Amino acid sequence: MLFDLDGTLVDSALDIAAALSTVSRARGGDAVSAATVRPLVSLGAATMVARALGPAARESVEDVAAFRTVLSAAVPDPRSVYAGVERALDRLTAQGWRLAIVTNKPEGLAESLLAGLGLRHWFAAVVGGDTAGVAKPDPAPVRHALAALGATPADAVFVGDSGIDAAAAAALAIPLIVFAGGYGVAEIAEAQSVARFVHHDQLPGILARYRG
Repeated sequence: MLFDLDGTLVDSALDIAAALSTVSRARGGDAVSAATVRPLVSLGAATMVARALGPAARESVEDVAAFRTVLSAAVPDPRSVYAGVERALDRLTAQGWRLAIVTNKPEGLAESLLAGLGLRHWFAAVVGGDTAGVAKPDPAPVRHALAALGATPADAVFVGDSGIDAAAAAALAIPLIVFAGGYGVAEIAEAQSVARFVHHDQLPGILARYRG
């Protein structure tokens, strides 16, 4: 089972907004709210940072680097883990699923976030946007994760929350399950997913029915 990270397992907008606020205030700008960040996360780091910083934005590479420097030094907010995630991961593992992360967040930041939130031990592999040299929606990161699990697309299910996730899964004909509380759900047509859930406690039941 392959999971997106931001907006699927973790409401990382809380930490992202705090990091962007630090950058913005250092430049004389305003604080950035999590509500501002959530609809921007699926657009990629450069677009998200530019739009969120607004008048405080400068050159894109500089801004993204400044944001990631602050974010990497921050302690993740434990409130960012969606309700029921830990129970769901335990139950999925008990069902026999092997789990991996496929995110567009840089691998190092993803590893730090998962470790800081106590989630890392559930995942056999963490594939970031820089791991395979390209990011989703290119299917290469998905292939990389499957190889790490010793799996094929026919064995897999993808759990995500955005059109980027939908496109990456569709490229390899992997069934998509959508977290309806995520950031980019409006980008995904009903026909692109095999199921949707609103609380992570529902996910093991969905997978048990799907697998059965």
